[in-house]
Amino acid sequence: MADAVNILAVAPYEGLAAILEREARSYGDVSMTIVVGNLEDGLTAAVEQLVEPYDLILSRGGTADLLRDNLDMPVIDIKTSPFDVLQAVQLSEGISGRRAVVGFPGIADAARNTCDVLQLDLDVFTLLDEGDIDDITALLSRRGYDTILCDVISSNAFREAGFNTVLITSNAASVRESIDEAIRTTRHIRRAREENMFFRQVIRSHSGDTVVFREDGRLFFTTLDRGGNEHLLSLLKDLMPLVLDGDASTIRRSVGGYQYTIRTMVSRDFDRTLVTFFVSRSRMPSGQRQSGITFYTKKEARAEYLDSPYSLTGDINGISRVLESASRAGKPVLITGEYGTGRTAVAAWTYINSDRSAHPLVEIDCGMLTDRSREFLLNGRNSPLFSNDLTIHVKNMETSTDAFINDLFSTIVTTDGTHRNSIIFSCNPRGKQVGAYISYIKDKFQCIETELAPLRESKERIPTITKLYLSQLNADLPREVLRIDRQAMALLSEYSWPGNYIQFKRVLSQLCIISRDYTIRSADVRGLLALERPVYPDSPSSESDFGINLDRSLSQIERDIIETVIDRHGGNQSAAARQLGISRTTLWRMMRNAQERPDAP
Repeated sequence: MADAVNILAVAPYEGLAAILEREARSYGDVSMTIVVGNLEDGLTAAVEQLVEPYDLILSRGGTADLLRDNLDMPVIDIKTSPFDVLQAVQLSEGISGRRAVVGFPGIADAARNTCDVLQLDLDVFTLLDEGDIDDITALLSRRGYDTILCDVISSNAFREAGFNTVLITSNAASVRESIDEAIRTTRHIRRAREENMFFRQVIRSHSGDTVVFREDGRLFFTTLDRGGNEHLLSLLKDLMPLVLDGDASTIRRSVGGYQYTIRTMVSRDFDRTLVTFFVSRSRMPSGQRQSGITFYTKKEARAEYLDSPYSLTGDINGISRVLESASRAGKPVLITGEYGTGRTAVAAWTYINSDRSAHPLVEIDCGMLTDRSREFLLNGRNSPLFSNDLTIHVKNMETSTDAFINDLFSTIVTTDGTHRNSIIFSCNPRGKQVGAYISYIKDKFQCIETELAPLRESKERIPTITKLYLSQLNADLPREVLRIDRQAMALLSEYSWPGNYIQFKRVLSQLCIISRDYTIRSADVRGLLALERPVYPDSPSSESDFGINLDRSLSQIERDIIETVIDRHGGNQSAAARQLGISRTTLWRMMRNAQERPDAP
């Protein structure tokens, strides 16, 4: 297709990328490359692709505006239709509280027109740029709104602030309209594209990779492959002041298991300054990479939190005060909860909202450590345990050996690690041994503890959580779901969810994929939940056989039940009382009475 219209589509979310791919196949004279990213990430992804001869760019909302402001290429908007707005409104039905629509002009105008025509009682707020999000978030919070209908760009900020979010996504008709407009305008840019290609091919002639930044730190051009280079790009941006001052012409750095040699060049003309990095790399010896020890920047930790099931529910509001108080007091944090309750996500949130978020977050996954990485952690000169101003998250302690955990605790104590760094511990509290860990951590390190409740204790919230997940999945998956029948919702609400939010999101994602006619039905739910039994054979359930002898008096059976439930929660009496549906005082009284009534001989 020598005369084909070559389009670069920048989709702010995965679901739109799938629709673009499907619709582009129906055009015989269109060649389309699709990348996923919103705002700055979308701009970065677009720049990485511009070594190829694209005629124009398709994008949506604020991402389209940012691309238009920063790239010398035509940008066609994928418009928001009334159907897109109505779909989000329907998904938000039944979620309690006040609702509002927030978006960049394309979304806000479409929502306002739709509300006027259909007389919908929804307030609409317009974003002019990304900097408005914080102000509007504060305004909506003061006015008591609960649910926000918005695009992918602003949904992360609203979810972090504790709002429910329902995404307004684009449908196939809007995509087709944008492709038609692209075909009508593409002939006007052929010559400019060819000249641009010549310039970029000259830059690519360097044998390594080339990265160019504007003076204000915005990425202008890169030959790096898409994804996985965030650490390197962040390093190069941090080096810019040295380069602009003439203090660095050749630099060597170690990043992500590679040794980099970096040459620099500054180009100035009458209206702009460009900083160019010529990068060559070689692999470091394998012994210098440590399994189970991962470094995160604030941006990466924030992405980890926002991608988690925990962030979508807004439950962070219930524990944020405790976490912030611990951070201000300089106290370590202990996060306990079953598998899938969001311990890692809460640790990430704690880090990104702390005073040390400008320094790295180091995640130590005790279950993934090797002999080499354990030795490095406890005795290595560059071990994070011997560093300063880090946030260190020690997780999955219950999966490691007693000897290592004891050595780890001893090292933290002897190096005064809780004062030099911020320490976060997290674990599943079940089991006798981990109960001993928890007691030691709380007493020795004076931790502030927060416990994450399992999903089965919030069954009344399942319908709301389901709708929030469906809204997110409609943006991530090519198949849309608009409703779930009553019996299917009842089945989801009554299931015990032993894998908690992680299992819930996985099951709901599968239900979306196999749904028909935009609807999740009870037969599909029943079939998928039946397949979950082999996955969680020892899950807590009201039908579990605890092996208790029922041929005895009520008081004797009652005592065994109490002891079994407390043991399942690793000695945590508060969690045991919550599962039994009684207060901790009542539990204590029942335990005392059971001790005063020993078994008959």
